[in-house]
Amino acid sequence: MAGRSDPVCGHPGDDADGWSLTLTALSSDEPERLVRFLTGALLTCGGWVLTRSTQGDQAAELDFEFARASCVEIYAVLVATGLELSRASHLQLAELCHCTRNLIDTHAFDIARADLVVYHTSSKHRQDEYAPALAG
Repeated sequence: MAGRSDPVCGHPGDDADGWSLTLTALSSDEPERLVRFLTGALLTCGGWVLTRSTQGDQAAELDFEFARASCVEIYAVLVATGLELSRASHLQLAELCHCTRNLIDTHAFDIARADLVVYHTSSKHRQDEYAPALAG
């Protein structure tokens, strides 16, 4: 059985309480509207929204949890809502989904936690402004 120290499924954010993801994205939607929409979408997929906030018209933040068995649905709904996830965010979610698929019998109901920050952008210029935050 693979454990948390297994190099294939180990994750830097792994701790005693499960996986911890730090996600960043861009969206052209207004942050207040986006927070309401994402909250409903995440709840529909079986997630639990712990906190949600906006920083004026600059950004939206959501902290949420979900059972690892629903990681593919969570990943899909984030993309389907039109978020432009950063490369690092895609990699984290893909790793979680791959690892969960391999360990579904023993880790399906483990909890994953995600801290998502979505920067508002309505033009290419604003997108370039936030490029450093999305690179990592």
